[in-house]
Amino acid sequence: MRNLKRALSLILAAAMLIGMMVVGAGAVSYNDFPDRDEIVNKDAVSMLTTLEIIKGTDQGTFDPTGNVDRAQMAKMISVMLTNNENADDLYMSVDSGLTDIASNWARGYINYCYVRGIIAGRGDNTFDPSANVTAVEAAKMLLAALGYDAEIEGLVGTDWALNTSALAHELGIFRNFTKDVNEPLNRDDAALLIYNTLDVELIQEYRNGYAISYDDHRTILSSVFGVMRVEGVVVGNEWAQLEQTDSDAALREGRTTLENVVVYDSTTANTVVDEGVRYDGVVPFNVTTPVEYMGKAVTLYVEKTTVLSNSKVIGVATKDDMNVINFTAEGQDTVKDYLKGTGVSVDADTEYYVNYGYFESDVEAIDWINDHYWGEEGNDFNLNGIEVQVIDNNDDGTAEYVLYLQETLSEVN
Repeated sequence: MRNLKRALSLILAAAMLIGMMVVGAGAVSYNDFPDRDEIVNKDAVSMLTTLEIIKGTDQGTFDPTGNVDRAQMAKMISVMLTNNENADDLYMSVDSGLTDIASNWARGYINYCYVRGIIAGRGDNTFDPSANVTAVEAAKMLLAALGYDAEIEGLVGTDWALNTSALAHELGIFRNFTKDVNEPLNRDDAALLIYNTLDVELIQEYRNGYAISYDDHRTILSSVFGVMRVEGVVVGNEWAQLEQTDSDAALREGRTTLENVVVYDSTTANTVVDEGVRYDGVVPFNVTTPVEYMGKAVTLYVEKTTVLSNSKVIGVATKDDMNVINFTAEGQDTVKDYLKGTGVSVDADTEYYVNYGYFESDVEAIDWINDHYWGEEGNDFNLNGIEVQVIDNNDDGTAEYVLYLQETLSEVN
């Protein structure tokens, strides 16, 4: 069965699955939800359900399009800042002065956020817990949770929405969010905004009107959940290996290897600091990654441990800043022809793979594709419709990998 699965993966590699976040064995993820195919921000939902910041509905679904109200947002922020240490009970009896939450299910969570200045009331001693929260309102709450001062940053007054949106975009809270920030926020997108916030530096204090982060660049992930960030390039998983092996080479299920590994105690992706520890060679991790992650730079979030390869992986996501050029082999003869004007080139160290099998040069890879082409008469590379990925993980202008992914149809007995 394993060989059949690997064969099917390689045969249909050009029709690969949608990229997704994956988590360690036993962790709750979107795979547990019967409506998981409707979830857009899979990586965000996966990590947040693993950390128990967000949960499913009473019916066992995730309900990605359901709107988030102010009470639900208060609960998620409370859990995010306390690692689920029951802020509800601790703040249940706090007299916040709010007059409309006495019987609300999220009373303790609301009190926690309100007395800490994370969520404001409506100005008449009410909180309006059942009202929908918009994306810009949620962003303001998340900025306050990070330690930003609403008065100093202009998050109050006539231009509060404009200033909130600008700061949230600058910090990456709105990364990959493409909708109207003034519209009600659904559960899927709420997970995305919180997920992005987890990796933004916390503010320690203000000096002369400027927000100052901690010296150790701590984030909510690192300081609250004890999670560190690992960066590297996927060179092996249960589907294949990119270590100059043939197309049949693969690891056991639930295993992924990375090279060019750098470990950061701080999880922040927004600041480059000289704290990273580099590991030589290939480092294995107990986590499943999809076939489309092969050759690409990824970020792993792992619980801190003394032996890196034994770390529990909380989540995996491809890096935003890696340079991947996708094209179809049509009308050109070589990879160099396609790369003209892209700012990326190949050199003697670039590795070439056809359906994840290694070839010593571009010429050998193209010759093999032509020799094994099934279809119309003629066997020129530029007529085959081969899917090609040119991957420059460190954005230095030179590709580390060129992957030819040829879709074919075969009979499997």
